[in-house]
Amino acid sequence: MEGSIHRGCDFVFDFSCVTCQENDRNTEADFYCEECSKFYCNKCVEHHNYLYKKHAILGKENISQWPETDVVELEQCQEHRKEKLTIFCEDHSQILCHVCHVHNHQ
Repeated sequence: MEGSIHRGCDFVFDFSCVTCQENDRNTEADFYCEECSKFYCNKCVEHHNYLYKKHAILGKENISQWPETDVVELEQCQEHRKEKLTIFCEDHSQILCHVCHVHNHQ
């Protein structure tokens, strides 16, 4: 499982690590930095904390203080930005927009 997380996988997290996203990886965030207004996984928060020692980091024990997720963005197709995710492909266990369904999952 560790390998698939670092290559990127189909999981949709409520909070994803911004640094991993920028490097085309899909990793769940475990921390939120109030100063940066960004989410970090366990690995990336170590680098963040090294660079920004005085920033206030909130872990999952304080998740109620994290900002709300952008549900609209979670419902949006990553390939077809104007389309909403509306169809579940049982063969691939993946949520799709209608364009992906027609072109890739018939």
